[in-house]
Amino acid sequence: MNHATLDTIRDTTDDGVVEESLNERRAAVTRDAIRDAVQDILVTEHPASISIPAVAERAGVSVRTVYRYFPSKAALLDDVAEAYMRRADELTEGREDLFDDPATYLKVLWRDFATDVEAVRSQHTATAGADLRAHRLQGARDGIRVRLDKAFPDTSDTDRALLTDLLVAVPSSSMFLELHDRMGHNADLAAELAVWMVGALQRQFAERGGFGSAVPSARNNADNVTPHNDTNKDDGAAT
Repeated sequence: MNHATLDTIRDTTDDGVVEESLNERRAAVTRDAIRDAVQDILVTEHPASISIPAVAERAGVSVRTVYRYFPSKAALLDDVAEAYMRRADELTEGREDLFDDPATYLKVLWRDFATDVEAVRSQHTATAGADLRAHRLQGARDGIRVRLDKAFPDTSDTDRALLTDLLVAVPSSSMFLELHDRMGHNADLAAELAVWMVGALQRQFAERGGFGSAVPSARNNADNVTPHNDTNKDDGAAT
């Protein structure tokens, strides 16, 4: 991790700069330092064992400062859990065209992952990372399920729930690690393969009117498929 510190802030603008702007920059650096500290600690510790004093010491700030930006440990962990989504927002800011082009969108995101594979890998090898991914899962499911409910209203709830999980899994950071880190495909090719799989899944689903006989266990175990919209959003560790 690259830790930001308050002493790196320098006012390089004209003399007429508004003081609030500098304060905002200081606040952003402090907030990022706290986030980085948590992510470093999570490599070796479980979220439940993290303490605010330990985070403050790692970030080089006071405990009071941590609480100024994050009112509770839960709020801090929630914020860190959204790190990938926040990074995706930063990468795509002002690029509305990307949302109409899934392949390009995923390439932008996975190219960024490729610049720090170790960070992505640590999210998957540490218990803490698994818990944080589980925490993000419901939000990812909700976003996809809304679209599937509109696109395939005549299919069963069970089938749409299962397709939702496939569409969450294919463009996830887990798939990125499989295709890029383990199999050696570059980020662009990995993203193109993932997008192709997403399209193929949806086409097959549409043609069959669901999974049908292709996934017999979906029929046999329908009662065991958790309705995504009823899942507790605080039940836990991407894309």
